[in-house]
Amino acid sequence: MAQYSYKKIVSIFEDAANAHQGVNTFGFGSIDYLDAKSQNVLYPYVFLRPLTSPGLNLSIRNLNFELYCIDVPTLANQEPIDIMNNMEQVLYDMISYFNTGPYQQEIGISLNNIIPTLEAFNDRAYGWVGNIVVQTDGAWNYCNFPN
Repeated sequence: MAQYSYKKIVSIFEDAANAHQGVNTFGFGSIDYLDAKSQNVLYPYVFLRPLTSPGLNLSIRNLNFELYCIDVPTLANQEPIDIMNNMEQVLYDMISYFNTGPYQQEIGISLNNIIPTLEAFNDRAYGWVGNIVVQTDGAWNYCNFPN
């Protein structure tokens, strides 16, 4: 693994979402931001929400997130189950970007569980929320202390 700044980790998620043909918009922030911005995005939407994290333990840094992959029906007769199917795959694809893509030796990511989202945010959004842990190298190093 390698050391990456928090900002860089979020940037890599954004790069993965932008590279995915099944994603139109990426967002990051608190749950309030997700709800407020959900009306003004192009779906399918991938949103990264930071959670309480254990931080640095010895030389491994763990960061916890929720990764939302959601979409809204484009046709009046489009079935929510079709959206759920597609968004589940997008969630797995996002994880795969780290585990089998360009960062496979540098960043560890695990998907602990997925939770369905049904008619979320008053705009009939359907999809999944994945609870993920991102692991990178970390170090307690006084040499990095600003003087």
